[in-house]
Amino acid sequence: MKEKKREIVNDSMQALHALAKLMPQLNNLCSLAEMLETINGALGSTLAWVSVDNDSIQRVECAGEVTCHSFEVADFLAGTLLQRHHRSWRVVYWKENIGQALFPPQHPGYSQLQSGVLCKLSTQDGHCSGYFFLAFDEKLSSLPILKNIVVVLVEKLKDYFDEIIAREKTAQEMQRVVTQYKTLFERAPVLMNSFDRHNRCVLWNAECEKVFGWSMAEISAHADPLALFYPDPEERRRVRESVHISPLKDMYEWHPVRKDGTPLTILWSNILLPDNSILNIGLDITERKKAEQQLAVKATTDDLTGCFNRSAILQRLKLALAASSRQDASSHFCVLMFDLDYFKQINDEWGHQVGDAALIHFCDRLRELSPTGSALGRVGGEEFLLLLARADGTAATLLSARLRAALITKPLLVGDKRLALSFSAGVVEVCQGQRDTSGVLTRADKALYDAKRAGRGKTVVASDYL
Repeated sequence: MKEKKREIVNDSMQALHALAKLMPQLNNLCSLAEMLETINGALGSTLAWVSVDNDSIQRVECAGEVTCHSFEVADFLAGTLLQRHHRSWRVVYWKENIGQALFPPQHPGYSQLQSGVLCKLSTQDGHCSGYFFLAFDEKLSSLPILKNIVVVLVEKLKDYFDEIIAREKTAQEMQRVVTQYKTLFERAPVLMNSFDRHNRCVLWNAECEKVFGWSMAEISAHADPLALFYPDPEERRRVRESVHISPLKDMYEWHPVRKDGTPLTILWSNILLPDNSILNIGLDITERKKAEQQLAVKATTDDLTGCFNRSAILQRLKLALAASSRQDASSHFCVLMFDLDYFKQINDEWGHQVGDAALIHFCDRLRELSPTGSALGRVGGEEFLLLLARADGTAATLLSARLRAALITKPLLVGDKRLALSFSAGVVEVCQGQRDTSGVLTRADKALYDAKRAGRGKTVVASDYL
């Protein structure tokens, strides 16, 4: 009896010594797996695992020489709890054959593991929050002592488990967020890049490579990467200033070039990151800009002749009148109103397709002769308005004469026939700072009427002023 008692005392001393040595090694800075491996090493256990219920999800972590999966832990716990359906137990132990309770016969641990201890993890209000388990490959006579050691150990560890699990959960969530944002960065249909203060590219997503045509490796190999996109040194200076000196919070329009030299229109904005680096976010609006320009042209262009439509040419006249002044001779201009002679006869005799061709032919010849800065618009069926910049009545009359000569030497060809076009014109000199658009048009229309009344094929310069 004394010998047995002495043996138990020896085992107790060994267990207490192992526990005292183990405690300083345990802290919440290590991972669950590292903590379980430390316990295995100190107590000589072959397998250690912890099962914790966290947010209604069972988290299982195992460590040791024997491989154990979470479904095996779940099955073992289900069977054990079924056998011990009352809630009063805190810790139980198995003297032998614990491997048979934990694993199926084909598992190596089925016959290898002998003794085991299972202890509840309880919260401050007494609810079970999980389980801690140790298994040994020997039959231990000191299990009653070890059971108490495990209770002390679990009291020490249960707070650590909660902190470690919370920290690892946060780390997993952070990793998930990082992965999500990395995926977003790579796949986002927006331009995202970053250059450091030494002009080295540190971020370059797939959309950037798609739009600009340069890979990150090619950019990194260039001495001045921004020069690839902004060949003009002054524009490149403004870009650097917008990024490093005064980052642009709003979206601003820039015009970099692609690898093949194609000009782009990009909306860029800069975001200052916590590490003081700048993230550039851009949107390629090149096609949208082209579409807008096409719509703008269509909205101001006559579909048939390609010159300004009525509203556009009248707006140009209004702006020209606003800019003209008595003192500034360079702001003086002439307004010429043209009307094709006998146009109804052309439509009746030749057909409307030839009539359309006649209008186009007339505009083409007039555009060829009009100086730079002039504006030609169609104000009615066969009526046109020409704003002749920096010109007087004499220059306008001369232009009319040259146009008549051009229409004779370059007649409209209709099959094998030649159709020489004729026109009448009224001219108004705008050199007195007039501002009344309707008044100018009335004078031009009256001069045009006088030209027609004089026998057509004439140009009349208005002599009166309103």
